[in-house]
Amino acid sequence: MVVGLCIAGAAVAADTEAVPAGDTLVLPAADVIQDFDAMLGREGRAVCFAFLHPGCPLAQEYGPVLQDVARRFAGAGIRFVGVVCECDDPAEIAAYRREFGIAFPIHLDTDFALAEALDATTTPEVVLVDRDRQIRYAGRIDDRYKIRGVMTPGDAEPELANAIQDLLAGREIREPRTKAAGCPLDRPERPVAQAAAAAPHAPTFFKDILPFLHAQCQKCHSPNQAGPFNLLTHDDAVEWMELAIEEIEARRMPPAQIESELDYTWPKPPTAVDLAMLREWVATGKPAGNPADTPQLLPLPDYSAFQEDLGPPDIVLEQPQPTQLGAHGNDVYRNIVFPLNRTADLRLRAMQFLPRNRQVVHHALIGHLPRETVEQAIREHGGRDGFSHPDDRGGGFQDSHGIGFRVPPIRDDGQPRASFVSGFVPGVRATVAPADASWVIPAGCDITAQVHYVRTGKLETDSSRIGIWLDKQPPRMVMNMIYLSGDFAVVPPGVTDFRVRGSYTLPQDADFVGVVPHAHQLARWIELRATLPGEKQSLLLLRVPQWDYNWQSPYNLKQPHRFPAGTRFDAEVSYDNSAANPRNPFDPPQNVWHNETIHDEMLLPMFMFASERPLDAKGESFKRFFSTIVRSRLLRRLVDHQFKFAADPEGNVVLSPNYDPDDHRY
Repeated sequence: MVVGLCIAGAAVAADTEAVPAGDTLVLPAADVIQDFDAMLGREGRAVCFAFLHPGCPLAQEYGPVLQDVARRFAGAGIRFVGVVCECDDPAEIAAYRREFGIAFPIHLDTDFALAEALDATTTPEVVLVDRDRQIRYAGRIDDRYKIRGVMTPGDAEPELANAIQDLLAGREIREPRTKAAGCPLDRPERPVAQAAAAAPHAPTFFKDILPFLHAQCQKCHSPNQAGPFNLLTHDDAVEWMELAIEEIEARRMPPAQIESELDYTWPKPPTAVDLAMLREWVATGKPAGNPADTPQLLPLPDYSAFQEDLGPPDIVLEQPQPTQLGAHGNDVYRNIVFPLNRTADLRLRAMQFLPRNRQVVHHALIGHLPRETVEQAIREHGGRDGFSHPDDRGGGFQDSHGIGFRVPPIRDDGQPRASFVSGFVPGVRATVAPADASWVIPAGCDITAQVHYVRTGKLETDSSRIGIWLDKQPPRMVMNMIYLSGDFAVVPPGVTDFRVRGSYTLPQDADFVGVVPHAHQLARWIELRATLPGEKQSLLLLRVPQWDYNWQSPYNLKQPHRFPAGTRFDAEVSYDNSAANPRNPFDPPQNVWHNETIHDEMLLPMFMFASERPLDAKGESFKRFFSTIVRSRLLRRLVDHQFKFAADPEGNVVLSPNYDPDDHRY
């Protein structure tokens, strides 16, 4: 049963202050007064207050994590109590508990009395109070998110569990306060009806805010989409707008923002004028306005269906085995194989990756691999490789990066047998070739999708589909994927702005169709430029001013841009290998080598061109990339003393006993 909870007495803010002895916890629905000692019980050692909200994405993700900690320490006298301040619907809270497996009680604190007493400002946030009424720990559950929306690489430090262990051992808490990341608790109450009258020219929801949300947010923040909450109604905007403004100002939302002198299908980021309007709407009380003032808005696309204006796909490939994700653990990167079994080449005019569960499919890169390469990958990296929760399971193989770059020889006619073709991020539908071009899927290849799965705090499954539209007439042009690689060996520790560059010169006239920028976790920004023959001034093709490894989006032009032979394409990236980078996979920082695993680094934007003849018949762009990888691996062996060969006591050269052929770092 969900009951009201409030606390009387002076507020407590400091780590070492006690909850005053006169304070009581009042449960009105039960018509009893239960003091702190009664909540602890005879054997209790401490109470952990967990501030939650059913709609907060991190409160959802951490629900089962909190329950695991509560179950682990229940026998040691640690009591868990959930506290919800901004939801007064018992049915919604009961559904939240049921969906995310929370067994400990959740109480309401709608007047924020307990939140103020314990200085809680965020959901999820925990406050650990011992039997002497001392606050022993306050802050995060673990350090998986030090910054909202930015997952810390590597294994999470269980900060709450550490504090409980220290308390039970009778020792000083090793880190008594951390900063929680999540949804703010200080959202104001619903605005009064008179607010709009006090500012008659202020923005209103129906006239100003709704069109902005429709253009920028709703394709993800709508039912059954990737966004963790909806932004469709006035009630939605009232509840979430402050958080939205924070994310927009931090440039984390909308994700994967870009700058360019060309016109891409990707939406433009919010402007300073947009932000000023949102702030003014909040400051004037979030008025609804008149529904009749709503401008005409196009219906949102049906993201659960294949793109309607292309007609039904000629081929629909079903995922052979569903992917199942446990409630919590590391993100999963998995190559899902869609068998094609074709003995002749296929020419594609469009392709679309269609998840059934769009809340767990973060992004995907779709391409083709020869059947024999797929079979080898499943043998070597199938099974439970890459899974971290007991409930995780699925087909395909682990995306260790190493297997992705075992590229088979290019055919005699210049057609690569392994390449990316398309991509998926929330809000993106089919990838369509220019009118006079098509992709070639070589005979004997299967379709593979490198899928990034995220967790939601509960058991999830997905079984995606791929739609293929065939080009019925032989096109004049063929699509090409060109790898433009950065030339470096290692990013040294401590540097905050380590620059790497790479370039590619176009051998024949071609149409630039789009690009997929690619780097790993140390990248701060990426910039791509083109310089025409004889020109000094370059053209800004694309700049990603705030790189996020988790949003590797394909960017397609609205219309292809013709470039002449001899045009030089340049890429530049800035790496931050300092302790201040929250995405740094190493603490303390260490050498990060040019290599294929997620904890290494690379600069490898993938350019899509349409041309009359294949641009790279011998695979030179990939060979250049891989040669720098081989050089980096050799240098790494020398530095780390991980040699493939060694001399035995008789002086014979033999395989080194510490050589591991499956270690992709070397």
